[in-house]
Amino acid sequence: MCVTREFPAVYFHFFSWLVLPLVMTKPLDFPVALNAFTSFEAAGRHSNFTLAARELGVTQAAVSRQIKALEIELKTRLFERGNRAVRLTDEGRKLLDAVTAGLKTISEAVEDISRAGKAAELTITTTVAMASLWTMPYIASFRAEHPEISIKLVASDAVLDLTQERVDVAIRYGNGDWPHLDSTFLFGVRFFPVCSPSYLASFPVSSMDDLKSARLLHLDGPAASYSEWEWWFASNGVELGRLDPELSFNNYPLLVQAALSGQGVILAWGNVIDDLIASGGLVAMISGYTPANQSYYLVTNRRRAIREEARIFKKWLLAKTAHLR
Repeated sequence: MCVTREFPAVYFHFFSWLVLPLVMTKPLDFPVALNAFTSFEAAGRHSNFTLAARELGVTQAAVSRQIKALEIELKTRLFERGNRAVRLTDEGRKLLDAVTAGLKTISEAVEDISRAGKAAELTITTTVAMASLWTMPYIASFRAEHPEISIKLVASDAVLDLTQERVDVAIRYGNGDWPHLDSTFLFGVRFFPVCSPSYLASFPVSSMDDLKSARLLHLDGPAASYSEWEWWFASNGVELGRLDPELSFNNYPLLVQAALSGQGVILAWGNVIDDLIASGGLVAMISGYTPANQSYYLVTNRRRAIREEARIFKKWLLAKTAHLR
């Protein structure tokens, strides 16, 4: 995976060496070096000079000097300095908004120029479970309608930093509130116990107490931040008691395969594996469901101009999944 900074310093060199001569009839009379805005933008985004310096690969003193020079030239304070952090003044916030907008325009222009003559490509990231169980059919359908756009799907249970990675769109599970990211609600998730028809035939269930005695298959590892079974029983007013998993798996697709092969009961992620239930591969053990307290969102980097391919995909996917909302 190629890693890039939010607004690389090369954009400023590009701006000063190529763009300005094209749009100006005389040199800009501006005594502050343009790369001072690199330091200012990073410091404003992080509210920390040290983190800005680390991102830019320079010393904290260099960042501080450049911002001080900018403040002297503008004859105003851009930051209120604290012991451990800095905070933008009203004037600093106004300048940061303008600089961010300008950098976004430059970023978009550089992206367009660098991609001129190349095939349109869209990079999407999501978890291993979502990639294999939900996303793939939609990508196939999207490609059928938009063959001119190549798709790169990055499946990872690690949460990628969209402000650093070259990713256009993420499909992410959470509360929709991530720093520096724009999120659009995609669909909610419903939890309910399912198993194969053969397992249900051998272990019929008529109550929650019956279900407690079934072979409950567990999700373990990075994809599970809590015991889903304990949460699900508690949400339905049932005390599960001591839980000793007979079988556990470190990713959800393996858990689903175990259920399909008749090895036990799993909690279905409704709206994610609905196709397996509709086809009869998995059946609900009891009626009703428990809504999750989080949902799936389409996520993009707020500080980077959204590319046309991403805009097309976002509009298309929201239309295709309207029935899930």
